[in-house]
Amino acid sequence: MQSLTDSDFNTFLLRAEQLNNTDPKAALVLLNRHKTELNTQPITNQVNYYRIQSAAYIDQSLYSLSETSSEQGLKLAKQMNNPSIFIAELAYSKGFAIENLGDFEGAFLLYQNGLDVARSMNNQKLIARGLINIGAILYLQQDYKQSLITLNQALALANAIGDDALLGEINTELGILYAHLGEKNQANDYFQQSYQHYKSAGKHNYALNSLHNVANNHTKQKNFEQAIKVYRVLESEIQPSTSHQFIASVYRNLARALLNKEDAEIESAYRYILLAGEHIEDVEQHLVKLQYLIDKAYILEKMTRYQEALDSLEQAEILLERKTSNVYDTSELKMLFLSAKLHYALGHYNQAYQIQTQYFTLSIAGEQARETTEVDELMLQYESETAQRHTHILEKKQRIQHLQLQQMTLDVNSRKAFVGILALCTLLLAWCLYRVIKGQRNLTNATRTDSLTGVVNRRRLLELGEEYFLTAQNHQQAFSVYMIDIDLFKKINDQFGHVIGDKALKEIAIQGQNLMRASDVFGRFGGEEFIALLPNTGNSEALEVAQRLKENIEQAKWQTQQIKQLTVNIGVATFEQGNYDNFAALLKVADEQLLKVKQSGRNTVTVTVSDHE
Repeated sequence: MQSLTDSDFNTFLLRAEQLNNTDPKAALVLLNRHKTELNTQPITNQVNYYRIQSAAYIDQSLYSLSETSSEQGLKLAKQMNNPSIFIAELAYSKGFAIENLGDFEGAFLLYQNGLDVARSMNNQKLIARGLINIGAILYLQQDYKQSLITLNQALALANAIGDDALLGEINTELGILYAHLGEKNQANDYFQQSYQHYKSAGKHNYALNSLHNVANNHTKQKNFEQAIKVYRVLESEIQPSTSHQFIASVYRNLARALLNKEDAEIESAYRYILLAGEHIEDVEQHLVKLQYLIDKAYILEKMTRYQEALDSLEQAEILLERKTSNVYDTSELKMLFLSAKLHYALGHYNQAYQIQTQYFTLSIAGEQARETTEVDELMLQYESETAQRHTHILEKKQRIQHLQLQQMTLDVNSRKAFVGILALCTLLLAWCLYRVIKGQRNLTNATRTDSLTGVVNRRRLLELGEEYFLTAQNHQQAFSVYMIDIDLFKKINDQFGHVIGDKALKEIAIQGQNLMRASDVFGRFGGEEFIALLPNTGNSEALEVAQRLKENIEQAKWQTQQIKQLTVNIGVATFEQGNYDNFAALLKVADEQLLKVKQSGRNTVTVTVSDHE
């Protein structure tokens, strides 16, 4: 093939960009056809090539390829005397790619960088796009108030410009935001407007995505028949160029609607979930695959194929372990709920009871850990007053339920019946406790939870430490305490900034929580220091867990380019056989052990010998 002239290459790029609106797969084929000639073109043409290619990869939900392509474009753009709008657009593409791969904080930084470039050029369209991207990240982080402010700023700019594609984008994000806020009718209005704008702009695939949002919104409102009608339209619109992620999502959501409608069509639901499975392997988004496996398990449960449903949940658990985002979702709760139900159906009553208990523990903890949102604040006073009025009544009910539980324990002769009734009573007790805790969670959360990492804060750690020490002392049990410090943390802050430092703290909190048992407590003591409380844990066991925590952190794959590896030092102290008089003395020794580590070397665990103090 003969080399294209500069003018011919520009014409080809314009054609590829226009083709991307209707057939991104064909646009990618066209781009790849001329890739061999790319190095003969001026830098401007090469950067523009990667800008269009990264956008086309995104439209095909090929996020890893889009990230690579946009990164190549950004590197070339640095060589240009005047990179103009390319840097902003490439930053937005790369941000969107890594956002869909789970790195929300990295995406936010790229969106902010792109917005800064757009503002420096006073490019109103690119400014609006940057605000839209940032507004989306904010609602994913549950900062609904700031998200609404940011998206409305983008809407004002989009209205002034009058660009249909831009108006389609902003209306989509506003629809999703209002869906998060529980305003389903308002959300639907925005999705409908988004659909019309995209149709006017000739962006067929984006219009279908807006229609998909309409169907999903009907599903959330339990208007399953209406949702199914829209999903059928989407099914008829599937083309060879349609991305596998979109196809899998349409089939999966259609299967869910067929399963949950009043006259459930279970066989049809199963057929569509299998169709979704044919396309799910090529999907990069972690959450889409996870939701597919959970929905498949629910359908199999309805078909009384209990063991197959458990197999699907086991696959989902593998994906759940690889979850990188801290954004709250209910996937784990759904899995626990269904798993308990399946084990009960298979006669595994003890296992069903244990999983059900875990479900309620996680449910209550999740409610406590969630940050107060704007909607929560509006309900705070009402919920608190209501909770206080009902607390006394609920406490009485709890005592009655406890007495009933004891009586049933004495009367039940069959192990199977006993565990079933015990699970039911536990459900009633947990629900009573849940209602009390939910009404008061916002009042206690600020005094118990570290706002940055979401783990227990210094004040609560000291309170729990005193309680655990007294329990261990009274029952002659062992009780271990860790003091944990991140190596060279000041260097991370100085070299990369506090945003990266904060991310390191959050990652350490996740690693610590993942390794702890349900009875253990992992919290932030202050700065880069963390504390772990391990009740009923002896010195040797505590050392083993500490070593495992140190190794997990050292070997972790950090979701940032700046941090390649983190290491920690851990000082361990154990209360055994009355060797300490109080919790303060125990904590002091753990701190002294930590200091010894930092003085003698790093990335180490050290423990005390068990002597009386």
